[in-house]
Amino acid sequence: MDLLVSHLRGYYGRARDEIARILRRFGDLGPGIEKTGTPGVCVVHTTLDSRQVVARCALLRESEPESFRFAIKWVPTDFWCGKDLDAIMQVIREKVAPSIGEEQTWAMRVARRGWDQYHTAEIIARLAPAIDRKVRLKAPDKLVRIDILARVVAVSVLRPGEVFSVYAPAS
Repeated sequence: MDLLVSHLRGYYGRARDEIARILRRFGDLGPGIEKTGTPGVCVVHTTLDSRQVVARCALLRESEPESFRFAIKWVPTDFWCGKDLDAIMQVIREKVAPSIGEEQTWAMRVARRGWDQYHTAEIIARLAPAIDRKVRLKAPDKLVRIDILARVVAVSVLRPGEVFSVYAPAS
């Protein structure tokens, strides 16, 4: 499974070492960690369940906050596609929309990094109609997160608590 991990800009090497050390503690002896082409963000390929990794990071932060000096935000990634609105729309229609129950609410968050072709509002306006469910901007059941990176797009369907950030209050 994959994770997007944000790190302090200019500290990719230290963040890579920290991520590998943490994942080894969790049981992945050989995670793949690579640059995305976007400063401050790397992709992590792990044999572990990415959502369990996020939950374990939160627990580790409570007991050993010094474990997170460089890798500051961990986001599970469900789908990848090309950096093209039609490709993103296809993922939304075929994979994201069916994963949101008829009675569930949802919201969309777009993080654009280095893609000035569209404004965030334009992207949301184009993609949102593909999900025929009730929108709730505050406290939705599912958050559709779209991370537009230098070369690719990561799409995640997240429940509350499925993102780990050192800046979020510990629960």
